[in-house]
Amino acid sequence: MKGKSPWPLALFALAVSLLAVAPLLYILFRGLSADPGTWQRLWVGQMPDLLLQSAALLTGVIAFTLILGIAAAWLVERSDLPGRRIWRVLLALPLAIPGYVAAICYIILLRRGGVLDRLLIDYAGMARGEVPLPPLYNLGGAILIIGLVTYPYIYLPTAAALRSVDRSLEEAARMSGRSGWQTFRRIALPLVLPAVAGGALLVGLYVLSDFGTVAMLRYRTFTTAIYNQFTGQIDRSGAAILSMVLILLALPLLFGENWFSRRQRRLTSDTAWRPRQLARLGRWRWPALLFVATVALLALGLPLLVLGGLSVQGWLFPTEADRIWGINNEGILTFGFNSLLVATSAATFATILAMGPLYLAVRFPSRGSRLLLTLSRSPFALPGIIIGLAFVLLINRWLPLIYGTIFALVFAFIFRLLPQSLSTGESALRSVAPSLEEAARTMGVSPGRVFWRVTLPVAAPGIAASWALVFITAMKELPTAILLRPPGFDTLPVRIWAAASESVHTQAAPPAFLLIVLTTLMLLPIMHSRLGIDRAMQDNL
Repeated sequence: MKGKSPWPLALFALAVSLLAVAPLLYILFRGLSADPGTWQRLWVGQMPDLLLQSAALLTGVIAFTLILGIAAAWLVERSDLPGRRIWRVLLALPLAIPGYVAAICYIILLRRGGVLDRLLIDYAGMARGEVPLPPLYNLGGAILIIGLVTYPYIYLPTAAALRSVDRSLEEAARMSGRSGWQTFRRIALPLVLPAVAGGALLVGLYVLSDFGTVAMLRYRTFTTAIYNQFTGQIDRSGAAILSMVLILLALPLLFGENWFSRRQRRLTSDTAWRPRQLARLGRWRWPALLFVATVALLALGLPLLVLGGLSVQGWLFPTEADRIWGINNEGILTFGFNSLLVATSAATFATILAMGPLYLAVRFPSRGSRLLLTLSRSPFALPGIIIGLAFVLLINRWLPLIYGTIFALVFAFIFRLLPQSLSTGESALRSVAPSLEEAARTMGVSPGRVFWRVTLPVAAPGIAASWALVFITAMKELPTAILLRPPGFDTLPVRIWAAASESVHTQAAPPAFLLIVLTTLMLLPIMHSRLGIDRAMQDNL
């Protein structure tokens, strides 16, 4: 749309972008103004180990998720795998499971005295302490659990890209004598590579930002070190310094993801619908079915079984610890209401605030509007623990009256979620033809009424899907809630964290089960929309 942008819209977008970039600027200010001795102590005492452990976790999880995601996407979209429609949904549902919940489930299953240990002792006659259990509190355990909840970031965009590749290219390769594997390796794989790489970079951003999972598994990374610095030190400068280093590690992944996303939009697509010729698996059909079933069982089935079983156990056979915490989690409805209140408020306000920079950049493109949109996206490079830390420091200094209130918690959630709302909302706005708005403007309708009467109704389905994805992320958010929740105001993630930290797993299971149910109910409708399939990989960041 040509013309000068309305000044109220520009002012609104400017205010949003300044609020969004404030945490980043404050963390940089606190880190750069820290005492040189603090820098020296951290660089010598902590930084080498943190860099090594974070790099090992990052590399391992990306490699693991690439294998799971690409294999699952090809089997579901390109082969005659039995039950392809069912697996297409089941393999995406682990998006609804927070990493820290999966960690709790596997700790319950595989720890000494856990479910598997007791079963083998009671029914296999093995002696206590002799049961061979895989270790979880190490790098391998962290890779396994984080990989199981993040492989959909690769599976979903890869599957969508495989559906959109121009099949005439593959047919031409097959007609020239290429085998099915050669066709996939030389034609399909290069075309879907931007989607695969973009998903892998999103996995990397998740790994760097994860706090709950690595804390549960006692695997030390930057996020756990930042939390320990913040909670254990009077001077918070050490936490700011570690946050700066983590931001620098995340920036290449962030820019890389944006670049691959633009490449993916130019992916060759097939506009003429024709039934796709599926690869016949032959004797590999049942091993392939076993593979996808195992992935779905480990990522989705076992966590649900463990949480459901423990919830029933805490209800029917409460222990003394259950009685101390409250039999059957009597306050679970309150925790659920608190989570719904915060998630609904934050998702709604984040969606509304995102419309300012987005509409300005999409309908009035200029260097200034693009700059404001970029500044508004800046929290995307900040893990939740850093955003929570930044808002604790900012609010405590500049807005002490709202510190420790629900307003501070919702405020931090809004700007934690704003980049995701911008990413998903942009597609919705760009789906509205500018000619519709221009036609209304030529009839003398004001810009504000054009937005309400034309733009918003047309973009509403995409904006609703965007809101739902932001809501799901808000429901699962842990570190921001831990740092900014008011006293006595527990959300479902906080309650899960508190109970699991005290090893009262029967009291952690009901809120975890309720959290998964609520997020799954919101995720299922999105998966049936085009926007949901294309943007679901943006969730949990």
